[in-house]
Amino acid sequence: MVARLRTLFVAVILSAYLFIFGPPALLVAWLLGSTRMVFALAVLAARFGLWATGVRICVHGLDHLDDGRSYLFMPNHTSNVDPPVVVAALGRDVSMMGKESLFRIPVFGWAIRFVGFVPISREDRASAIDSVDQATKLLQQGLDFVIFPEGTRSRDGKILPLKKGPFFMAQQGGVPVVPVRVRGTEDVLPKGGSVIHAGVVDVEVCLPIEVTSLDGNDESVREQLRAQVTKALQSDLTHFEACATPQCNERS
Repeated sequence: MVARLRTLFVAVILSAYLFIFGPPALLVAWLLGSTRMVFALAVLAARFGLWATGVRICVHGLDHLDDGRSYLFMPNHTSNVDPPVVVAALGRDVSMMGKESLFRIPVFGWAIRFVGFVPISREDRASAIDSVDQATKLLQQGLDFVIFPEGTRSRDGKILPLKKGPFFMAQQGGVPVVPVRVRGTEDVLPKGGSVIHAGVVDVEVCLPIEVTSLDGNDESVREQLRAQVTKALQSDLTHFEACATPQCNERS
């Protein structure tokens, strides 16, 4: 009951926050030609929502990232709470792909489109390919991007086969790929659930994989990337060599 009330409270507060601050922020951002304010408000909203529902984030490996570079982040996916958790954990201006229905929500849809989120339809292959092309162009322009390479949420926590599109995007974008291991969100909000429960989530930012360091033809490079990211995401947080780090920055 407490978790349900907290979830309802956060939904009401964030909806009010969106409609009060969203339109003026979008107007100012449009006039200034900068998305920074919208990104900052989005990270603030994500952190507040997680804090208010009792979700705490323990982040490892942020020291692997260079503030002067852009990256393609590839987290595993078990819960609808994964996107705000990853956004809050990274604390960077990141765009991602989202279901087309999200872009039809008043104000929210305008905001995510403005900052470079890309709508995707998994049912339409041609449309999905076009979405990957759009996201690739954003990467090439220097924008950080988050993509869930499994394409959908895993019900049992095991890594699903990774889709090919994200690795085409990584190769064409020419930026380092960063596997991100997320653990605990399936307990906070299971697939099919509607109530967020309090809990601790671990987020491990792995060492970036330099696409330019891989040899071979285009398909070979993509398969090497796919294999390395699969290995990273399948490994336990405390046992995967590339991810191991003693530092934990708690965020909420």
